[in-house]
Amino acid sequence: MPDIFIENSISNAQTGKKEQDTGHSELKKEGDPENVLTLEKNTKRHNHVLAAYCEHPREIAYSNILKEEAPLLFLRKHFVTNLPWIVKAVLLGLAPFIISVITGIFNITLFNFLPYEYIFLGLIFYYFVIFGYILVNYITWFYNISLVTTQRIVDIDFSHIVFENVSASKLGQIEDVHYQQVGVFASVFDYGDVTVQTAGTSVLGFDFHAAPHPEKVVHFINSLIGTGGQKNG
Repeated sequence: MPDIFIENSISNAQTGKKEQDTGHSELKKEGDPENVLTLEKNTKRHNHVLAAYCEHPREIAYSNILKEEAPLLFLRKHFVTNLPWIVKAVLLGLAPFIISVITGIFNITLFNFLPYEYIFLGLIFYYFVIFGYILVNYITWFYNISLVTTQRIVDIDFSHIVFENVSASKLGQIEDVHYQQVGVFASVFDYGDVTVQTAGTSVLGFDFHAAPHPEKVVHFINSLIGTGGQKNG
């Protein structure tokens, strides 16, 4: 699993608070005060376990954290993007009952030649496969995250439990940030693909797919670019 999790202990929460305070103090010293006010306006500090967008998140820990680095923005795909596999899982779960009702109405015999024990074991295996399908899709969504910190952009790509790729780039290396919304669902639920182009690193850019509030994300990162450039220059 990726080395990122939500801490519940008071000590870790206090540590996270100190890191945030340190990051904010640096922004106030070197950045534009208007940018700082923009970042702190309408912040959402308490991120629940299913959060897909959270500004200045608390109780977030991740590997390879830099000294005096604090998370400013937490992102993962909008929860509505999970609807396709959720609907599939529900339909697959109801399929045996639907088939049973249909065969009863039309007096069709399908598995009467099998002992009830075999049918029961088959159903257990069937629902075990559905549970695995749900678990893989949920974990893939849950651990595919992006972070904007006081110093870097960190992108964690996690796929099907066996693949993990972590990329990072300093704020001063960002050249351009833009977003794209395609489709009715993206417009209604306000999510889209945010692209961050960087220079001077092996990572050419970052793609935050189906990020909630893409316009806010672009504005948030743009407000940090000047600060990051001064800090890392």
